[in-house]
Amino acid sequence: MDKMEQFQAVGKEIDQWLEQIMQEPDVAHLDPAQQQDLDTIIDSFVEIAVVGLGKQPEQWDDQLVGEVMFSRFVVLLEKDDQTQKLYDLIPFALKKLFGYLGSQKKLPNASHLIDWVNINAKGLQSLYNPKFDDFYRDLVAAMRREGIDVKDHQAVNDFTKLYLKQHPQAGIVLYTDQDQ
Repeated sequence: MDKMEQFQAVGKEIDQWLEQIMQEPDVAHLDPAQQQDLDTIIDSFVEIAVVGLGKQPEQWDDQLVGEVMFSRFVVLLEKDDQTQKLYDLIPFALKKLFGYLGSQKKLPNASHLIDWVNINAKGLQSLYNPKFDDFYRDLVAAMRREGIDVKDHQAVNDFTKLYLKQHPQAGIVLYTDQDQ
């Protein structure tokens, strides 16, 4: 099965899971925009985990969930999906997904992953920060221009230090609260 066929098969499976999750009382009572955000979160998470990383639910662990959410999730989302309302819903959506898959015997460590989400809820809800997004987009563009291999962690670290030295204002803006 090539990537496109795998993507389509995963899409059908996600649709079946979402159909069941959407019928749960606490999900059914969400407004349509929240239901759409929940769909986006679950769909994105599963696509990254299964298609992108090649891990089926029975292989998911806290390390994989962390990698998906803290390294890849924001990058996958469309710009118009990146709202604080969506990010606020991430813990709820992940717990619904893990709980559902656990009840279907597809995710043996569902309760452990739900605990992980509870512990990391604040971090998950604050994943998107437009200032950081703009900074990293500029930094990655600069790395591409210079031919930096983004898989080479040492090269990325070295380039980032040099970039911040050459663009000190970019680093200052990240940590300046403009509401003050």
